[in-house]
Amino acid sequence: MKTLLAAATLAVFSAPALAQTPTAPPAPEKSMAEQAFAKHDANKDGALSLTEVQTIDAKITQADFDAYDGDKNKALTVAEFSKWVEAKTTAPASKPG
Repeated sequence: MKTLLAAATLAVFSAPALAQTPTAPPAPEKSMAEQAFAKHDANKDGALSLTEVQTIDAKITQADFDAYDGDKNKALTVAEFSKWVEAKTTAPASKPG
């Protein structure tokens, strides 16, 4: 009986020492589009101008840029830029046939 009581007491007092403190989950990694956005946002205003996007793709025109500028504020947000990157990197769908 003394052995059982001693073992239970030892378990109760050692439990906090064995408990691990929870750690915050790791921050999600930025997508390739988010990394490119941050790299090319020269003035760090949180948006990409046509000039900043042209450092990525010199062939982009104002019309191309405007097609992805959903809110028509003459700048691309991360979400708008991500759509542009996806369109540039996704192969066009083949014609049904």
